[in-house]
Amino acid sequence: MDNKQRTEQAPEAESMLLKKRILKLESELAAVKLINSLPATSNNLYNDILDNIPLAILSLDTNGYMQLANMSFIKLFDFDKLKLNAKIHINKFNPFQGTALNKKINKLLDNQLQFDHEFKLEDFGNKESRFRSRGITILSSDDEVVSYMIIIGDITKRKIAENNLIKAKEKAEESNMLKTAFLSNLSHEIRTPLNHILGFLELLLVDDNSFEERKEYSTIVRDSSDVLLKRIDDIIDISKIETGQMDIRKEKVNVIELLVDVYEDCKNFELKYNREDVDLLLNKQHDYTDVVILTDPVKLRQIIFNFVDNAFIFTTKGKIEIGFTIKDKNGVCFYVKDTGIGIDIKHHESIFEHFRQVDNSSTRKVGGSGLGLAISRGLAQLLNGNISMQSKPGIGSVFNLSLPESIISLETKSINYTSSDPVYDWQNSIILIGEYEEVDYNLLKVILAKTKAKLLRAKTGDEAIRLYTENKPDLILINFDLPVVNGEEFAKIIKSKNSMIPIIAQIDFANEDDIVRAKAAGFDKLVTKPIQKSSLLNIINDLIINSWF
Repeated sequence: MDNKQRTEQAPEAESMLLKKRILKLESELAAVKLINSLPATSNNLYNDILDNIPLAILSLDTNGYMQLANMSFIKLFDFDKLKLNAKIHINKFNPFQGTALNKKINKLLDNQLQFDHEFKLEDFGNKESRFRSRGITILSSDDEVVSYMIIIGDITKRKIAENNLIKAKEKAEESNMLKTAFLSNLSHEIRTPLNHILGFLELLLVDDNSFEERKEYSTIVRDSSDVLLKRIDDIIDISKIETGQMDIRKEKVNVIELLVDVYEDCKNFELKYNREDVDLLLNKQHDYTDVVILTDPVKLRQIIFNFVDNAFIFTTKGKIEIGFTIKDKNGVCFYVKDTGIGIDIKHHESIFEHFRQVDNSSTRKVGGSGLGLAISRGLAQLLNGNISMQSKPGIGSVFNLSLPESIISLETKSINYTSSDPVYDWQNSIILIGEYEEVDYNLLKVILAKTKAKLLRAKTGDEAIRLYTENKPDLILINFDLPVVNGEEFAKIIKSKNSMIPIIAQIDFANEDDIVRAKAAGFDKLVTKPIQKSSLLNIINDLIINSWF
């Protein structure tokens, strides 16, 4: 029997069982009309039987007043049994008011229309609570209605089981669909380079090929072989991770040296993916000269490589940056950020699943088996680390690998502001300065001169908006009191367009009200005049590192 049949038959079997129980109860309780004429001992026996029945039972007289309820009903609805003596009408019973069940009961009272109905009661505070109720008439020997009986059963667990079964079925179908899509994509990813290899090897056997042609064919065969090997390696890696057979060999690793090696190896991605309009950057502006961690260098390189490879696939112009930050002096966080197409938030978790890509269709524009990020997450967990990401469609993505408590040694630069200030290299960054005071702008220009950043200046808020729109700067430093459109309004406008752009407010004096207003407007930092060079440079550096373009 398949899952579909089980899913369909489970509710039917449960329904039949409940109906049998109710019919049995009906036969046992058919004598309810005689309850008032029974001797006291028989009456007590009858009540004991009712109170030990797990279904909630309520008896109504012919006018709809509550006259009898068993213990299951009293416990279910937190009902005071003494209130039965007060002759409460069913329409005044709070748990039923305004419900579909109440309407069914009224039809039973008015037209003797019996019912079998599933419902939920919101007052229970549990949205999962579901009940099944049956309303029946109790007739005398003359076929006259003497009372009505409402029988209620809690079917919450059954409904939850049904829903879980349906979800499991849907998940199994989705998993099967994903595996089918994966195998189809994988077949394409393997056959494509294999076809290239076989096709151009055959052309190489032709005697009249020129030297340049043979060189071109050989290059294609080599590149296609690399692609094929990568696909096979992905399959082997994911299998090892899943079966717990992936070996980890930890050793001392110099972070800066490793990133330089990765950066040099990743340069060929520009040619591989034909990305002439994409700049690959290595962020060297750091306060540390030597960072040594304990980890597996091969696995670490593989994760960063996967990040960079993924960034090149989905970035056609702009920048891709590799770098790292120190966390709490004992951990390191590697990052790769890009100005690619970005990923919608609904896909942020699913892209790390096996066989998953944002686009699994046969018409997708990019290749790949969809295993790279799943492998990266698996390797990160084996390294006692974790992977996170931030992304926004149309802006870009940043992928982070955090390795907490991994640092063995950490050497910082000795900072002497009179002779050897930290060197910041922002030659690929654009900073927009909104400043109407000539002297203040000149000061900022001098402070930022050695960073090699490209500076844009606006003297008014509307000019700053225009420059932002035309140039898409990496960071904005703006006077809070800028004319025409002030800094506060400017920040609100820009943040509504791009919530990820770092904006720093500069102000003559910051009181509590200014700080609250700046936060509400969306400023990332607030600096007061006179501006301190080292403080401003550190703030800008942190914002550029910890944001994506």
